[in-house]
Amino acid sequence: MSIKLRGNGRWESSRMMLPQHKEAINQQLKDTGLKRKPELHEDELQIVMENISLSYARKAIICVTIFDEYTNRDLVGVVVSINTYRQNFKIELDNGYEFVDFAEVIRAIL
Repeated sequence: MSIKLRGNGRWESSRMMLPQHKEAINQQLKDTGLKRKPELHEDELQIVMENISLSYARKAIICVTIFDEYTNRDLVGVVVSINTYRQNFKIELDNGYEFVDFAEVIRAIL
């Protein structure tokens, strides 16, 4: 018997994606509650970066909203380091530290 006919071989050997399959996958993602990351305007992005820099310089408490596909997360703490090469920063929380990528940040409020 051929490998294609045993187990999941029929589907594993076929790498073709029909338009109907793509539509079904997109519809399933919509139904599961996944959301897309909002695109920030240049002014909003500049305000976010300024607030992160001010928190680092003044050791001020900042509330950073992180994008997630299901629910956004809010982190409250002080920025202790900024790494421009890796495009992230380190925030000190009550229970430790967390690294956050700049691309994940939606909002930052001092």
